[in-house]
Amino acid sequence: MPHGNRLRFLTENDESLIYEKCLYILSHKGVKIDYPKALVLLKKAGAHVNDKTEQVCFSRDMIEAALKTVPHCFTIKGSHKKHDFVVPHPTGSFYTSTCVQTMQYHDPDINGFVDVTRQSLAEWTQLADRLENIHKIAMQTPMDVPYETADVHSLNIHLQNTSKPLMVLAYCPETVSYLFELMLAKAGSVEALRKRPMLLTYPTSLSPLQFKPMDIETILHSCRYGVPVVANSLAISGATAPVTAAGTALLASVEILAMLVMTQIFQPGTPVIGSVYTTSMDMATGNALLGNSESMLGRATTSQFIKNTFNIPVETFSFMTDSYRSDGQALVEKSLMPALLDLAGTDIQYGAGRLGGATAASPIQLIIDDQLFTIIQKCNAPVVINEDTLALQEIIDNSPNGNFVTTDHTLRYCRDSIRPSLFVADSLDRWQTKGAKGLYERAVERYKELCSQLSPPSLPDEILGDMNSVVKKADDHLVGKLRSR
Repeated sequence: MPHGNRLRFLTENDESLIYEKCLYILSHKGVKIDYPKALVLLKKAGAHVNDKTEQVCFSRDMIEAALKTVPHCFTIKGSHKKHDFVVPHPTGSFYTSTCVQTMQYHDPDINGFVDVTRQSLAEWTQLADRLENIHKIAMQTPMDVPYETADVHSLNIHLQNTSKPLMVLAYCPETVSYLFELMLAKAGSVEALRKRPMLLTYPTSLSPLQFKPMDIETILHSCRYGVPVVANSLAISGATAPVTAAGTALLASVEILAMLVMTQIFQPGTPVIGSVYTTSMDMATGNALLGNSESMLGRATTSQFIKNTFNIPVETFSFMTDSYRSDGQALVEKSLMPALLDLAGTDIQYGAGRLGGATAASPIQLIIDDQLFTIIQKCNAPVVINEDTLALQEIIDNSPNGNFVTTDHTLRYCRDSIRPSLFVADSLDRWQTKGAKGLYERAVERYKELCSQLSPPSLPDEILGDMNSVVKKADDHLVGKLRSR
């Protein structure tokens, strides 16, 4: 049943006004694209390109043509079809993703932060693969590999340890081709990769209104191989975007729309998700805050505008916290924000397992976030109203001196309730008998239990050899050479 419980942060008039401003900026000011290869293609397609300034403007007709060819609904595919999911969610709910590009890892054994390693990354990926409510896994950054090819090593580790869809970002222009070569090695052929892309790519804007060669090359490769593009704005309110929620929403929407238009010029029909990763600058410290109320409101507003006006699925980060511990602040921010952004209509919510803003990944927090999803999904679900759920006859038959414990009605519906295993539902005496443990301690126990069961999916030796060969080739060609530039 479609989700009817939606909050409206914008009126239809508001959305129309923002849309017209988007068209005006893209057609008059345009965006800067620092990549000659793309400028040639865009000029050939009819965009107005200033070769000297690298500014590109798109006409209203070009923009609206792109909005007609971009898919409004599609399937995100992992290495195995059991992990495929359709966006937007068929029932109006949302999906979750882990956090991306983390270099610090919370080690439960020492209750402190250490560098991400190949070993901890493999464990993290297998853990996320086992958790039912984690639908997509984002790349982390192993620190025990050459930094020039860290993204290639990371993707290789992820591809060997999960069959769920992946979230992939290139770290420099030179590695983009190796990332796609690695995908081809795993898929086996171009045709197989097109049929089952296994991942989504995440080109980002350089706010305000600028795009780097790395991200344009990512878009070009994605369009060539049929890999869905998640067009991502990282605008920071008060720093790289206007300080107001409305101004940030406009800037982020323009940047996302520009990437959408480019994908449809390069390859009409390329799937696109609008990705709202906006934050706000704390004027007292200069830090970009992820879990504060202003950031929540800005992302909710932008997400709703993009979903309603561009008619594409929307991803945003919500399972985020500025706390460095799995404490009360983390629980507040990681509960309130996903609930709010679900009601705003987002389709994928990112950040499961994140601590410390954009700093660290915690396997314990990942396990907690997996269960928070269940609670939020239940709380935001529409209430089913019909003759049976209203239970009129049961109320009449069992009042005033009866009860509903053993009625057929209760037996029919009692299993619909959720009982998150990490949350206390015992009496005080029973809780104390079990050790009087808090949420974090119970999550650590669950983590150790899961770790004893982890193993990577089985892959043929030939495919593993081909994938490892791509990584070696990237190391041979790039390590040391990029350092000397």
